[in-house]
Amino acid sequence: MFTRLSLRFAFLILLSQALSGCDLLFIPKIFPPEMNLVQPLDTVRLRSGLDSLRLEFRIRDEDGDLGRDSGDQTLDLWLLEVRYGFPPFDSTYREFSVPNLTPRGANKVVDAQLELLLDPFETRADLDVDSLQLYAVLRDRSGNFSPVLALPTVYLWKATN
Repeated sequence: MFTRLSLRFAFLILLSQALSGCDLLFIPKIFPPEMNLVQPLDTVRLRSGLDSLRLEFRIRDEDGDLGRDSGDQTLDLWLLEVRYGFPPFDSTYREFSVPNLTPRGANKVVDAQLELLLDPFETRADLDVDSLQLYAVLRDRSGNFSPVLALPTVYLWKATN
């Protein structure tokens, strides 16, 4: 009986040694993309229906799986537009496709600039002045999301002719 117990104990030691170098126990690192706003850094004032909004982001991703090939129209960048007042927390969102930013070669770290030119915003009905807040989020091809990025407040006013 003692030998059987010793045999089991020896088997467990050998099994633990074999599994210690096993790739089945490998847990991959997750690299969510990072996104920072480069422009504008402060409050924006636009004429309703006339002025476009230009946004410039710095994007970084450690494993380089950002963007899609030209034939793939998957949308990976979202801008949420939130307006306060009536109706309460009126919000809409815009979706964008991101071009493939994966660098060629062995080093796959992405460090890139991304620019968006948004169509002019309109003030809500019966308002001469309006404001909105934009939030941005980016997804890589692995399905990892960047932290939500709050953009500066945008003020709109109706332009007089």
